[in-house]
Amino acid sequence: MIRLLLFFFALVIVFLGSCRQKQSKEYSRSEKGYYYQLLAIGDGHEKPDTLGALLCDIMLRTSSDSVFFNSFTNLPDGFYISLLSKNPRSGKSYLSTLVEGDSVSLMIDKDPFFREYFDTIVPFFYTQDSLVKMDLKVRKLVSKNSYEVLESHMHSVLPEDKELSELKQIDDYLKDHYPDVTVDGYGLYHLEHTKTSGESVSSGKKIRISFSGFYLSGKPIDNGSQQLEFTFGTPDQLIKGLNIVIGNLKKGETTKIIVPSRLAFGELGSSNGSIPPYTPLVYNVKLIDIK
Repeated sequence: MIRLLLFFFALVIVFLGSCRQKQSKEYSRSEKGYYYQLLAIGDGHEKPDTLGALLCDIMLRTSSDSVFFNSFTNLPDGFYISLLSKNPRSGKSYLSTLVEGDSVSLMIDKDPFFREYFDTIVPFFYTQDSLVKMDLKVRKLVSKNSYEVLESHMHSVLPEDKELSELKQIDDYLKDHYPDVTVDGYGLYHLEHTKTSGESVSSGKKIRISFSGFYLSGKPIDNGSQQLEFTFGTPDQLIKGLNIVIGNLKKGETTKIIVPSRLAFGELGSSNGSIPPYTPLVYNVKLIDIK
């Protein structure tokens, strides 16, 4: 399961151009909040005494029907859906009633979907959508004992995906320190923010900021807080994530953020080797002055 999220970051979203489906006509709504529709009835009859997982063919779509994952292309051996944990909002209780050959479609809120099906927080590319549409056909029912053995084997032979590992680091940090924080449209995590009614930043203005950077462990990147004065909008003065944040600050405001690696030092790390690849960073930033 670990390597599956890699496909999310590698796939280009293909727009199908179709309109939003009307939930009330095509889907039934569960009291738990997800929507479901039975597409075809299979011919399976026998079930394991204790069901552990489903082996399925799946296709994942956005609310506007843009496909962003298709196991027919990427996982021809099938996609395992664990039933060992069942968030009520995830639709897994409904899936546990299926038999081999059944085909269904579900619409699930993005937060329980990514948590239950990929064990992670919502990726940055999905922040503008609210639901995930999942169409699946059940290939095989897998017993709990068989799936536990299979899962242990998969974890022992699959390399840890670095992008997924980074998401898990951020997820663990948020659960411990800021459980209510979610990602914004840029892929940043705003932990704290003090507001003022001061002047806003604009391109071409000379600004003075103070900032300090840390790893998620709390270890500082450099030696304490630094000050920098520069003309806002000048290329390559700061990492992309800091430029985005500063552009939304007003004079006197402070903020604390998590900047993921794609908006910091990326897959290669810093040029001097001090910051490893795929490293998320925490920054405290204050906009001191605008001239």
